[in-house]
Amino acid sequence: MRAVPKPFAVLVAAGAWCAMAATAAADVRITKVVVDGREMPIEAAQAADAAPIRVPSNAGSILFVFEGEADEGDAGRATVPAGAAGGTSTDVLPPLRGTRLRYRLDGVDSDWRDEPAHGRLSLIFLDAGGSTVGSSDAKMHGTSEGWRGLPETSPPKAFSLTGVAPPLASSVVVNFLSNGGDEVVGAMAIDDVVLSIAAEGREPRQHALSLDGLGDKVHPLATPTGWGRSGSRGEMSRVAVRPETGKPILVIEDDDPTEYGSWVSRGITVSVEPGDAVTASWWAAYSLGLGGRSTALYGGLEPGTYWFRVAAFLPGGQPTGIEAGVRVVVVPAWYWRRDVWAGCAAVGLVAGALVARAVSLRRMRRRLDEMERIHTLDRERARIARDLHDDIGAGLTEIAMQTDWVRRDVQGLASAATVARAEKACASAMDLVRSVDAIVWAVNPANDTLDRFVPYLTHSAEQFLDAAGVSVRFDVPDKVPPLPLAGTVRHDLFLVVREAINNAVKHAHPRIVRLGVRLENGAVHGSHANSSQLVITIEDDGRGFPLPATVPEAHSAGRSGLANMRRRVEDLGGLFVIESRPGACTRIEVAVPLAHGRSAAGR
Repeated sequence: MRAVPKPFAVLVAAGAWCAMAATAAADVRITKVVVDGREMPIEAAQAADAAPIRVPSNAGSILFVFEGEADEGDAGRATVPAGAAGGTSTDVLPPLRGTRLRYRLDGVDSDWRDEPAHGRLSLIFLDAGGSTVGSSDAKMHGTSEGWRGLPETSPPKAFSLTGVAPPLASSVVVNFLSNGGDEVVGAMAIDDVVLSIAAEGREPRQHALSLDGLGDKVHPLATPTGWGRSGSRGEMSRVAVRPETGKPILVIEDDDPTEYGSWVSRGITVSVEPGDAVTASWWAAYSLGLGGRSTALYGGLEPGTYWFRVAAFLPGGQPTGIEAGVRVVVVPAWYWRRDVWAGCAAVGLVAGALVARAVSLRRMRRRLDEMERIHTLDRERARIARDLHDDIGAGLTEIAMQTDWVRRDVQGLASAATVARAEKACASAMDLVRSVDAIVWAVNPANDTLDRFVPYLTHSAEQFLDAAGVSVRFDVPDKVPPLPLAGTVRHDLFLVVREAINNAVKHAHPRIVRLGVRLENGAVHGSHANSSQLVITIEDDGRGFPLPATVPEAHSAGRSGLANMRRRVEDLGGLFVIESRPGACTRIEVAVPLAHGRSAAGR
């Protein structure tokens, strides 16, 4: 094979570039945008300031349909890109015939994309008369690795195809085609074609399909010995030279999606017999894409703005600068839109405020109703206290006074039994007066505080013990805080203390009774006494008695009162402790939580 000088190879490559540029498309356009099967309106101008196509974010698919078209006028002329061999940026080429379309979606694609197409090699088996009796095909798909834009300068890739000779086969030829069944636009280079024939019982054979007979200088229209141009447009096939080696190669430059070119080895006879395994091996570099009309499909786009672009390229993949585009705005679903979220947030805030206001008003109304009920109850209690004091108390006082006058009038005149009955009636009347006084004090809501309870308790105990001739000692705080204490609590505590003092006087016969009142668990200030409790102690120096654990409660009326005292304290949530034994003092301690007193006051 004859070497070709490098300068001449460069000129051949430049001529190839110009030939390819001469067939670039004059116009590309986007004809349709189909979203989930529904065609969207698209402006013909397809300019950057045109109204965008709005697509919902939940769209399953977006299909772009685009095409390239030649123009026989001046608008259909292209210029050779600056820096290309054999041309400048101002060289105007002949009218354009076809185009190779590439596309990209800015924001998704990082580079231009092809809709891949196929070139083809066919092993064609012929009978003795030259008729085709069978074939095997191999496809060359898309763009080969390392493609540099021109078939002469792109590194080739090794391929192989094996076919079995069918019955009647007597020879085989190879056929390279730019059309693998698609509307192809592109370029491909073929080199070093070798046929290997293997048959059982015979030695394997190899046939190199050389490119001899090209003369001293390789011309693009030269034809190697045994090879021939074919296809619907044979002029798409040419001979080129690799500049770095000076080695001739076969090239097909397809610039028309409706036509194709081919190289076929019909002049090279390679004999075969039926059943022979024929393997074709070759090296090829190629870049094949769709032309004329094509589509691009996208799906699952995030909300945002995208720019879909379609551009015309030379068959080898070089840009021509001819481009069309359309802007696409993927709109978030209504439930993801910021204004909807803002509106929902505003509605939520308003609804929350309204609910909070309704709850607050309801609580306020309930509180007002409760306060009104309490005030009504307090007014009724005050009225009952006044009635008891003014009517029953005054009446009992008058009875006691009248009984005392009767007792004094009959003194010395009536029998001793009559005088004793008069004295007993007078004492009973006075006891009733004191009882009514205690009831009035308990019922009156003005006394529902601790600072009113403690003085009354000590005063009543002092009066009772003085009348019984028993000394009393008090251990109470100098200043009692005005904490709330319900009337029922005050009354029960008062009855417990009075019962304890009464039992001490009647059964223990003490000389001294000590009454203590204290607040435990720290200082008490207003409403911060949640953990505080009121502790009352009654202690005497009498003779003591057996506790109910060893003496039945029904042993005596006085002893059974201990159970009543314990029950009253426990009903208040408190603790009742008694310590006593015969011949020793008796000590009773009552502890009631103040929180219970406040809740009872609230009720």
